[in-house]
Amino acid sequence: MVPEGWLTLATVQKPRGNKGEVLVNLLTDDIDRLLEVHSVSCFVDSAQAPRVFEVEEAWMHQDKAVVKLSGVDSIDQANAVRGFDLCIPLSARRTPEDGEVFLSDLIGCEIFDRSGSLLGTVEDVFEEGPLAWLSVGKDGALIPWVAAFFPVKDIPNKRLTAELPNGLLEVNQP
Repeated sequence: MVPEGWLTLATVQKPRGNKGEVLVNLLTDDIDRLLEVHSVSCFVDSAQAPRVFEVEEAWMHQDKAVVKLSGVDSIDQANAVRGFDLCIPLSARRTPEDGEVFLSDLIGCEIFDRSGSLLGTVEDVFEEGPLAWLSVGKDGALIPWVAAFFPVKDIPNKRLTAELPNGLLEVNQP
């Protein structure tokens, strides 16, 4: 479990090769971000201090992300970090560029229609294929994160104004 105030950049899936390299599920759009941060923290138990690893190397091999962490030099050591989230403090997150939105920042945003009626609150965000989806309200209605559907975005104040196609919410009920 990653404590509040931390951001997960990748999750270790399994060893790759015999030198301690690991395949990771990359949660950032640029693997070079792992090299930029220099080190990552892994929380084994929320009651303990995190384990800190320097990122020695990070690269793409075919369509897989591979990372070499300091002190992880064998298959057994790589297996020992399987399932670890590679995290950085939220304060170390890069600043979004103009017009860019971090999907994690959408969680907790209230979505209103143009008349000001509350459609729901974003409970979760997930990506499937080329689209990101907002799970809205307790019932989990799905809204695709499409720029044309959200002409007004006030992320710092957790407020989105939506112009959704007729019937979209009814069709995308779980």
